[in-house]
Amino acid sequence: MFKKDKHDKEDKHSDDKEEKKKDKDKKKHEKDEEKREKRDKHASVMESPKDKQQQQQQQQQQPPPTSSSHPSLQINNPPPSPGGPSVSYISKTPSTPAVDQSQTDAAAAAAAAAAEQKKKEEERKKKDAAEDERKKKEMQEREAEEKAKRREERKRKEREDAEAQRLKDIAFSQQQIDDEGNEEAEAQSLEAVKPDSSDSLTMFRDVYDVFPPEVFTAYDNLQNYARDLNTQIPVLEVVLVGPKGCGKSSIIEAIIGKPSNHVGAGVTKRPLFLQFINNPEFTSDPKVTLKRDITIQEYDHDVDVSLASLPSSLSSRNTTYTDEPIFVHYEHASVLNMTIIDTPGLLLSPSSSSSSSSSKDISSDGAKIDEITRKIIKPTHRLILAVENASDWDSTSMPSWVKKVDPELSRTTFVYTKFYNYLQDVNNTRAVNRFLSGTLPDVKSFFTTMPSLKIRAKFNETEKFKQKIWQSYRRDMNYLEQLQYDKRFEKSIGVHSLRRWLLNQAWKNYQDSIPRILKHLRSKKTASVEQLRDVDLQIDSLNSGKLRGIASNYVVSFLQILEQLLQGTVEGQPTINGQTLDEEKQGHGDGDWYGANNRPIKFDPATWGVLYWDSKLYGGQQFERLLSEFKAVSDHTDITEVTMDDVATAAGVNKLNNLPNYAWAACDLAGQKSQEALAPLIDQLCDRAIYIMKRLTDVAEKIADSRKKKWQSSYRTGVNTSSSSSSHHHHHHHSVKTNDISNIEQYPYFTHHVKDLYFKFVDKTAEKCKKKCMSEFMETKTIHWDYTENPQTQVLPVDRASMSIEDTRSTVFNLTKTMFTSLRNRIVRNVLLKFYNFFLVPIQNDLWGDIQGKVNSLSDADLEQIFEISATKDKLQEDKKYLSSVVQKCAEQD
Repeated sequence: MFKKDKHDKEDKHSDDKEEKKKDKDKKKHEKDEEKREKRDKHASVMESPKDKQQQQQQQQQQPPPTSSSHPSLQINNPPPSPGGPSVSYISKTPSTPAVDQSQTDAAAAAAAAAAEQKKKEEERKKKDAAEDERKKKEMQEREAEEKAKRREERKRKEREDAEAQRLKDIAFSQQQIDDEGNEEAEAQSLEAVKPDSSDSLTMFRDVYDVFPPEVFTAYDNLQNYARDLNTQIPVLEVVLVGPKGCGKSSIIEAIIGKPSNHVGAGVTKRPLFLQFINNPEFTSDPKVTLKRDITIQEYDHDVDVSLASLPSSLSSRNTTYTDEPIFVHYEHASVLNMTIIDTPGLLLSPSSSSSSSSSKDISSDGAKIDEITRKIIKPTHRLILAVENASDWDSTSMPSWVKKVDPELSRTTFVYTKFYNYLQDVNNTRAVNRFLSGTLPDVKSFFTTMPSLKIRAKFNETEKFKQKIWQSYRRDMNYLEQLQYDKRFEKSIGVHSLRRWLLNQAWKNYQDSIPRILKHLRSKKTASVEQLRDVDLQIDSLNSGKLRGIASNYVVSFLQILEQLLQGTVEGQPTINGQTLDEEKQGHGDGDWYGANNRPIKFDPATWGVLYWDSKLYGGQQFERLLSEFKAVSDHTDITEVTMDDVATAAGVNKLNNLPNYAWAACDLAGQKSQEALAPLIDQLCDRAIYIMKRLTDVAEKIADSRKKKWQSSYRTGVNTSSSSSSHHHHHHHSVKTNDISNIEQYPYFTHHVKDLYFKFVDKTAEKCKKKCMSEFMETKTIHWDYTENPQTQVLPVDRASMSIEDTRSTVFNLTKTMFTSLRNRIVRNVLLKFYNFFLVPIQNDLWGDIQGKVNSLSDADLEQIFEISATKDKLQEDKKYLSSVVQKCAEQD
């Protein structure tokens, strides 16, 4: 594809040249046309209309042509005479004046010149048209010829590209054959490797034991400590990147030290996150877990697989190129926590390194693979293993590719695979040392050789697998020693050196984390010792005397806040905790007032003069607004219609014959109508007053919480702030902790008990007040006595016989209405006074004695039950046990 792109560029360049040539010819043709038009214009200017007119006049005046060439002679040939010879006579005609003769000559010459010029112009135009046609034809022929040449050139290049690709495929296949080689020959080559005199017979196994078992035990303990301390050790993440077929998956097998034939799972199309987890439970075979895959519905759960079946499991998920990774957990006792990330093989052009431009894709998937890989290696905490086949340095591609992501190569390590194949072309010391020293300065590089796939598949037992890897390494070393290579590069040879370097990087993370975790550990130990001391003190001090002190402090603080709320204070934040009149009605639940016959009373509080109806209030001011609303509703309550039945019933049988019965009937009706109208309002007034008083507990709790937070803040900063009440000094003696027995929040049952005592006091007080208010509705006799002692201004009729039934009803109704108004005003005034005197005042004065008396009179057993002291002791004992274990564990870990 790279060559195809190159040919396309050449075709494009040829097309550009052709287009430029066309433009040049077109401009030349336009210039010729412009010159020709100028010549035509010049000729037309030279032959003016005046000259044309003179020519026409001269042509009209010119005599007809004669046989004589001289214009002044005329030959007269008379007819011949009979029988005689013919005789010709020449007669001379009279000549015109000289001026006329010269004009005639000039006109004739001008006409002849014009005709000649016109003829030449027509010939020139025909010649120019023919020339233009010829040029156009030549241009078309040239274009057709050039197109044919380009088509032929393109076909030739395509044939060359196809041939080059065929040769490349053949070379790649041959390379694969060379790489895999003859199975028997490669096996013999590896078996022929003899260990060095310093090598032991178990060297192939020993090189995998980089750390003793105690190291992994210590690592596991550190992981546990980190979890206990709510912290974690940074996990090393290594990303393998490189061209397709360079052996990245083979390196992963060598690092694991167990054959999995991962490379046989097909082309890697999705990033593979292989997460190594140190787990002491698995000492022989590892636990391999293929994590759930969110991209494939049938794999939406974790699956435990064997290492041998992992390739086939990966193959079923590795179907399309995508950046969604596959996660595999590898748990074993002899691994350190790290993550190795395998990426799809890059499709790069061989010459990308020699070009200053970026690496070019050679397939349609190249851009997608490049995007996936760059996304994976972008996080700066990840190390990069750039893997590539060993070759001459001017033909490598990975250094230039990696620099686009890691310009300084500060986190990049290069791994050059198939090292033995490259060494076959090196035959002297100078050449091998020049190659080994050609790595980038200050950048770690390794040279490795892995057994072929067939060899790894044949020797798939762990011991044999490790042996073949070691033999491949030893074969490289033997060849290098024969070439007398520079020993400085010894630690860069072999996959074992690469594996050892990776484990050391993970171990470095472990060592770097020890001081930080140790600091956390000692800090936790110190805090746990202090908490354990506090718990012991609390257990010792948890007795009835301590509880009575806690109870007394809370009650005093609670009652003081209630008293302040009734007197008036903004500490409760009225904009947040206050209520408008509408919010109060909604919070209470009943909403509107209801009068006689249970009908709602609709009104505008502003029109009726209700105080602070749109202000957010609580406490005493909210109670004042309620009384104002009650008075407004009562003052607008009128007597209902009085029927004749009501009048007759109130007066009694046969009692309307005398005048005094009019007053009796009116008194009875006024008493009944006033009770029907005002009693429901008093009931609602009482319920609303109870609601207002009870909601003060919520406001009081918020004030207490706010005070506590302010005190804790000033305590931490060392600033002494003055409290708004004396209860603040009593309630907080030290900072509140979750297990602090002085913290009242640990005793919700007791705080509920105090609130319940307050609620019962409010209900009892409201009931007493309500009874006193209902006593305002007097008997008919009392009302009649008051009427007779204080007669109304209205005069009752004297003549009973002259009155109709309607007149009687009207007279009694008018008197009843007058009495109703008087009774209503008296009752409303007295109800307001009684709610002040028998409801608000007792809450302000008697509440303290009532609640404190009941709390102080509690027996020790009742106090411990209300405080749930047994549950508190059990909780403290659990805390003590836990803290003791933490202190002991911290000491052991330290």
